[in-house]
Amino acid sequence: MKRLRRLGAWLERAPFWQPLLGLFVFAFALRCLYLIQIAESDFFRAPVGDAFSYDEWASAVQKDFIGKEVFYQAPLYPYFLAGIYALLGHDLFLARVVQAAVGALACVLLAGAGRAFFSRKLGLLAGILLAAYGPALFFTGILQKTTLDLFFTAALLYGLGQVEQDSRRGWLTFSGLVLGCLALTRENALLLLPVLAVWFGYRRGRGTLAPFLLGASLVLGPVALRNYAVGGEPFVTSSQFGVNLYLGNNAEADGTYTPLRFGRGSFAMEREDAIGIAEHAVGHRLSPAQVSHYWSSKAVAWITAHPWAFLKLLARKWLLVWNDHEIPDSDDPSVYLSESSLLRATWLLFSFGTLCPLALVGVVATFDERRRLGAVYLLVLGSAASAALFVVFARYRAPLIPPLALFAAAGIAQLGAVLEQRRSRVALSHGALVAAAVVITRIPLLAAEGSRAMAFYNVGVTLESQGEVKRAAENYRSALSADPNFEQAHVNLGALLARDGSFAEAIEQEQAALLENPRDAVAHTIWANALLESGKLDEADQHYRAAIGLDPNLQAARDGAAVLQDLRQRQPAP
Repeated sequence: MKRLRRLGAWLERAPFWQPLLGLFVFAFALRCLYLIQIAESDFFRAPVGDAFSYDEWASAVQKDFIGKEVFYQAPLYPYFLAGIYALLGHDLFLARVVQAAVGALACVLLAGAGRAFFSRKLGLLAGILLAAYGPALFFTGILQKTTLDLFFTAALLYGLGQVEQDSRRGWLTFSGLVLGCLALTRENALLLLPVLAVWFGYRRGRGTLAPFLLGASLVLGPVALRNYAVGGEPFVTSSQFGVNLYLGNNAEADGTYTPLRFGRGSFAMEREDAIGIAEHAVGHRLSPAQVSHYWSSKAVAWITAHPWAFLKLLARKWLLVWNDHEIPDSDDPSVYLSESSLLRATWLLFSFGTLCPLALVGVVATFDERRRLGAVYLLVLGSAASAALFVVFARYRAPLIPPLALFAAAGIAQLGAVLEQRRSRVALSHGALVAAAVVITRIPLLAAEGSRAMAFYNVGVTLESQGEVKRAAENYRSALSADPNFEQAHVNLGALLARDGSFAEAIEQEQAALLENPRDAVAHTIWANALLESGKLDEADQHYRAAIGLDPNLQAARDGAAVLQDLRQRQPAP
């Protein structure tokens, strides 16, 4: 206890840059240690889904900086990645080390924001919480824009804190500029722009709107001009709004992401399918704005026709936003947990389901200062609402993490003071609050097995495309261990086994796939190929016919049937 008091006294006396430097070193070291622990895993070496697309996009940016089409997804992260590649070479490990440094800087900025809103000690505590926050370490290790989301949200909080303390309008411009950058990594952050503008106008007068909006326009304006120049339409970020709105609000939606077509979940495939389906429906070519309007109209039509179903879905998504479960995208945290003891320890100590109850205590403890903290409240509520409007991923709610860490630091301080002062009645009320929040954030809304299986499957697909067939097969088997009914993993593993000459086992895999989906033409084709290689021509013919009947345009089935016909013609007459 004496050592803690001495540390607290030093934190009060020392120049603030000294503990901030220590915080940066601590956060950066944790992230680098985590990267070292996962560096040998297939998940580290083979970026999947959006990460694969970002890597390709970053390489394309190096050859053509402006590009030739309207942005479909928020562009800042691939340009950030392209800058790393230009400086350090195309090294995915070094790219992640840079992300570790950016994540550590986010902790420093959050500490500065906490100092402005609360105190030096609480600011540093918030920075330490973010530094040791398990999901933040996980995000450092994947090629996704979440690290930038955390950085820009922390920077926005820092700017908002300075606005509260300093009347100079430069901080309003800074806040607008940072919010613009956040919108270029997380498009739904655009919804915060009018919310914060109204708050500044209410809090400090209409004269504050101009510098705030100027900052945002300095970032978003050039992107809108670029989109207009290459595509004739001035999207301020990207053209994905309509598709995202539909994906989150339709008759089949459950709050999580389901691609427009099965197995095509990367944003490059999603864009292709969104355009193709819309143009096929209307019978002519569409501009990006028209494609977005097509999908948003479908979403709005469903919402207006089924208002109660929409409200029920919205309530479910609101609960998902606050749930402890980190809903994965292509990368599932659970597979990384098995690779890193550091990630397991930090995740166990401090997950989203821990952050929220502590933050709730902090909100209650600081409620008397709600006018001064109004911008932080709006950032929390606005980020949560904008995530619930579309679909819920762990990375989509990343802007919630820094402001929640601020309130969690205040909550920890409040709990410590209550226990030290032995205020039993207050302690009981806070304990009940924490218990209720823990229960609510841990309501089992989703099963984890499917996402873990999908993570192994995605890595298998990437490794197979890179020619690492053996490692790909191992990951397909891991996917089936997590979910024995995973149809596509059966199909792909069967194809690899057939290619390796293990025809009997390949047929077993395709049989299992067809038990899950009897209309899988690809499974019929692979089964037929294995039979053909085994000399069982009549049985192969049955499956080729079945495949072509299900999908007349499946070229692999038609090619196999042609080979079979050629073999029969060469056979001598009996």
